[in-house]
Amino acid sequence: MQASTLSRSPVGGATLGSLASVSSDVKRIAAEADMDLKQLRDVKSVSYVSRRRMDDAGFDPDGVDEDGLPLVYNEAKIAEFWGSKPGELVGRWTRFTSISAPWLTSVANAAIQGKLTNLDKQVDLARDAVNNLERLGPTFIKLGQIMSIRPDVLPPAVMRELAKLQDRIEPFSNAEARASIESELGKPIDEIFSEFSDDPIAAASLAQVYRARLRSTGEEVAVKVQRPQALSTISKDLYVLRRAVGVYEAIVRRFTAQTTDYQELVSTFAEGLYTELDFRNEALNGNRMRELLDASEFKAADVIIPKTYMDLTTRRVLTMEWIDGVKLTTLPPAEIRSLVQVGQAAFLTQLLEIGFIHGDPHPGNLLKIVSGPHTGKLCLLDFGLVAEIPGEDREAMVSATIHLANRDWDALTNDFIDLGFLPRNCDKARIIPVMDRVLSPYLRGGGAKAFNFQALSQDLLSVTLEIPFSVPPYMSLLARSIATLEGIALAGDPEYQMVAQVYLFVVRNILRNDSSGSDQLLAINILRNDSSGAGSLLRDILYNGEELRPARMGRGGMDGSYILYNGEELRPARMGALLNAALGYVADTADGFVDLDAVPDEGASAQEVFQFLLSPEARDLRPLLVTQITGGLDLLLRDRVRKLYTVTLPSLAPRLPFLGPIFPAPQLPPIFLPGKGIMRAQEVVDLLAPQLSQQEAVYLASLTELTSSLTGLNVADLEDPSPARVLQLLTSPPNQMRELSGALSAAAGAGGGNGVGVRSSNGNGSSGASQHASSSHNGGASASGNGSSSNGSAAPASTEVPRDGRGAPRPPRAPVDPAASAAAARDIARSVLEQLAARQAMRAGTTTQELFPLLPLMQRALGA
Repeated sequence: MQASTLSRSPVGGATLGSLASVSSDVKRIAAEADMDLKQLRDVKSVSYVSRRRMDDAGFDPDGVDEDGLPLVYNEAKIAEFWGSKPGELVGRWTRFTSISAPWLTSVANAAIQGKLTNLDKQVDLARDAVNNLERLGPTFIKLGQIMSIRPDVLPPAVMRELAKLQDRIEPFSNAEARASIESELGKPIDEIFSEFSDDPIAAASLAQVYRARLRSTGEEVAVKVQRPQALSTISKDLYVLRRAVGVYEAIVRRFTAQTTDYQELVSTFAEGLYTELDFRNEALNGNRMRELLDASEFKAADVIIPKTYMDLTTRRVLTMEWIDGVKLTTLPPAEIRSLVQVGQAAFLTQLLEIGFIHGDPHPGNLLKIVSGPHTGKLCLLDFGLVAEIPGEDREAMVSATIHLANRDWDALTNDFIDLGFLPRNCDKARIIPVMDRVLSPYLRGGGAKAFNFQALSQDLLSVTLEIPFSVPPYMSLLARSIATLEGIALAGDPEYQMVAQVYLFVVRNILRNDSSGSDQLLAINILRNDSSGAGSLLRDILYNGEELRPARMGRGGMDGSYILYNGEELRPARMGALLNAALGYVADTADGFVDLDAVPDEGASAQEVFQFLLSPEARDLRPLLVTQITGGLDLLLRDRVRKLYTVTLPSLAPRLPFLGPIFPAPQLPPIFLPGKGIMRAQEVVDLLAPQLSQQEAVYLASLTELTSSLTGLNVADLEDPSPARVLQLLTSPPNQMRELSGALSAAAGAGGGNGVGVRSSNGNGSSGASQHASSSHNGGASASGNGSSSNGSAAPASTEVPRDGRGAPRPPRAPVDPAASAAAARDIARSVLEQLAARQAMRAGTTTQELFPLLPLMQRALGA
């Protein structure tokens, strides 16, 4: 089913003759009766599928059902079971090849005739494929749905057609369903339920659902019952499919540089589908998801996961809380946008924070609740397929996001190797130009018409024809989730940029990363260009990936100047975007998949920013800020000292009109400099306050403008204020400056406050005063007994949830600890003082203790 790859120029020596041989190869393989599998996988070594059932103390991982099939996916045991039933396998294989072989032959013939470059032909073949998959049954329908979001495997036209696949399965009989429920639960239905619907309210390939009411409590529930012989049917199809994939893989290898491991892909798909057949595992997954979301920063305030009744749940029957809801795709655009924001926040929390991901968020599993205490909230259903992503993979995803935004192709290549997209022995010189060409249009200034996953997927296929690029199997679960959520969002807003919203979660992930150790170690790592930990990623964000290297003595790095990156200073817009993202504010739109410079129009208040900077969460960020504050103050002091000596002091000499000074300018006496002895004043000034370079002067001017925008002061007031103006500012400061002072005081220890303050500067360095407002969510959190995610206790009927300007929930902030905030403020002041002293001592060629003998007293005062 690789229509697009055959439409390209042959790769690796493929010819029309080899294309023509595809038809005969298909017919030959189809006729073979040997059903032995040539390769079996150790599934545990490649598994990302959550199997919470394995945690049950009483569960036997080696158990089998009444037919002898393993209850846990095991390729060797399944092969052993079906290997003893060759007659049944041959019949299914014959059915499979009779349907698939003509289609593959049509693809080969179209390729020989050069028709696969025709879009209409691709669509016709894709429609035939959809029809064939539906004829083959539920296993192949599920596979088609998975393949519909694999741009490394199929072209866009085929993916769009496969996305139309539906479970067009007739419900099985109610008598069979009732008998299965009674057998599994060990009691007659009438003893358990006071009401039970005559017919299923929903039916799919694996199960169907009935509406019922518990006799014991009167609670309304949904009862999901598995289709008879589902495990036998699915396991047989998976066995056949694993043999069939060898045919497909051989054909693809002839014509592309693609390295996707289809055997491993099928193993991941098979394990996921097999595991979905254990409804008790599904219930445990849902319970675990609720616990993890509750413990996360997200808190799941607007997300409801239905309660499961474990005493009425078995491998084939699942009983859970009834939810009255409607599919998101049926809602007006504004409601779709609002609820997708909630779903996206929940998904990104699952992906980057807790590593426990809902693997099948199709429209039927995302509902808006329309009645009851949770009206208006988002309901997540069906946790049969959940992926667990290890921490190292999550870290690699975060790293790849930053390196992609910075167009750091070499580092991104390493990330892709770590994630399994590229082999470790890949040729970077060949790969980097291809990545630049394909990915650059989707980055800031790249000019792409659309910044979404669906648009990017249309360009990814060409990569597989040029470089050994593949998507690891577990990524198919993530890609499906992203594509589904984004597809729903685009229905509500064609301009929606889901991927751009990931920056908020990337920042939170980085700031929570404690791998960089102490503040002092982080500062050293930043200055030494250490490539690991939070310090490296923060550096990549704030300095646009420029190489970090101390400049020559006397001009930068630790020797006394502000310049950390060679020719690249910290970008204020990026700092503003990072601080807003850390506080849950992101820009509505961005110029690229991840735009590190996009600052929201309505961002965090000054008080929120100050409180964050003094909080434990900003621990890894403070050393960077201290270094920048120190550098800025150093520039300011050097500039003001030189102006005082070279401009102000000479201006004190008496002057006559048109004649100039009548006496020489007053001269300062020699100065005793500890560690250096007595020196002329000019020598002391030149030593401790060297003249600013042009680059330093420009940077100081930008800092002055930024300070002006934050404080409301004129630039002239900051550069050269008169004594009268200084007195006026001290006695009657501007409103903006008073608000900043109040916010800083509150953040440093007073706490509380109504959030009124100056917003973060925008990309142009401007800002304005505005009041921070939060809107309450629709409805209230309720006790976990009703299935909501609420930390296991009852909550008030109405709970205010902090939201950003788009209405999406922001992560709640931890309560302010005045003592801890005050201590952090003193630490910042002490660190700035120490770094300023160290810079001056380095310039003087002496020690800090010798140059500033009173410094220890000041340090102790700040440490009190």
